[in-house]
Amino acid sequence: MNYIERPEYMQRLLDLMGTPDIKIITGVRRSGKSELMKAYMRKIREIQPDANIIFN
Repeated sequence: MNYIERPEYMQRLLDLMGTPDIKIITGVRRSGKSELMKAYMRKIREIQPDANIIFN
């Protein structure tokens, strides 16, 4: 399966990083919500290696 980059969505998430807002990713089934979240977590780890991330 090929990974499809979503730069607009990623940028929107990055713009909200550090705010107290709760980030909610919604969409239809199998639209890539989890993969977007995993990419976001990787980006956070690049920026803050000691970030406290819990993903289940």
